[in-house]
Amino acid sequence: MHHYIDIHTHDTRPTDNALRVVNVYDHFDNIPETGWFSAGLHPWYLPQPIDMNPLREVAVQPNVLAIGECGLDKVCTTDWDLQLRAFTQQIELANNIGMPLIIHCVRAWEEVMTILKHHKVSVPVIFHGFNKSNIASRIIDNGYYLSFGKALLSPGSPAAAAITTAPADRYFLETDDSDISITDIYAAATTLRQTEQDDVILQLRQNFKTVFNR
Repeated sequence: MHHYIDIHTHDTRPTDNALRVVNVYDHFDNIPETGWFSAGLHPWYLPQPIDMNPLREVAVQPNVLAIGECGLDKVCTTDWDLQLRAFTQQIELANNIGMPLIIHCVRAWEEVMTILKHHKVSVPVIFHGFNKSNIASRIIDNGYYLSFGKALLSPGSPAAAAITTAPADRYFLETDDSDISITDIYAAATTLRQTEQDDVILQLRQNFKTVFNR
């Protein structure tokens, strides 16, 4: 059994000590049949016009665990209306097939929260790479999850503050596109939560099982 779970990474190198959910945002037909993956239309790389069919087809592959990362980003140059269409279509897909959503959100918190509510999201929702002040409790209160990454290693970061109060059953850990090891992320989370690492390991296994039925 893997000690660590990396809920969101772009690192495809093999590892023995971690279960990795590797994110794919294009060429969905190239996703291997082994390993665990999430697949989604990232707001940075949206095709024009939006074609949901490749994503729909790969979403039923047994080792694809989530739709995403998908969401909204006010910093990137992608057309805003295109982002909105892609995001809402992926929410509808996730709802229809009962698959968790992994959210990318940059300076669009109100819009993302409003859209999720409007579309009556019925699946688990994970805000990945969370590092934002004053909204963690609202995300939790809506029944969603937080995933923390390299920002935990920055003392005083919003992520480092948020993980100290996040309910044990509502968070995950990730490496995303950083070169930091998931073991270092776990160590930081253990220190910040003032607990034992075994407790973090066991809790995140349970959270993974709850959200992904694996």
